[in-house]
Amino acid sequence: MKTNYYNAYTQAVGTLKLIPIYLNCPGVISRATLVGAATEAVQLLESMPPLSVELAEVFRSVNAVILEGQTAYVTPTNSPEFPYGAVVADKKGHVCAAAMGRSKEGLAELIRLKLLPQAEGHGEDAA
Repeated sequence: MKTNYYNAYTQAVGTLKLIPIYLNCPGVISRATLVGAATEAVQLLESMPPLSVELAEVFRSVNAVILEGQTAYVTPTNSPEFPYGAVVADKKGHVCAAAMGRSKEGLAELIRLKLLPQAEGHGEDAA
């Protein structure tokens, strides 16, 4: 996903990319520019709620196990036992899988298992 705005993540990545330029070619970027960019990135990262960062990681884990054409949605839950929830929908918006998990890895695995094709039968009558 491309963004046209700076958020904490893009600011931090941009700052980290300046470091090799500064070290390899000190005259191209000033120390003040590097320090200013780093300070701004730290301020933006510190202003992010921890839950936002957690949900981004949960999304990354779930998104890694879905199929092409599917979309993952993640959310915090009110359950202390299962703090994360996810729903996966197809292109038409039909729900393909839904689950709640104790961890991002556990939730991703539950979703992956629910998306596997059925090994035996799909509810048809036996002949």
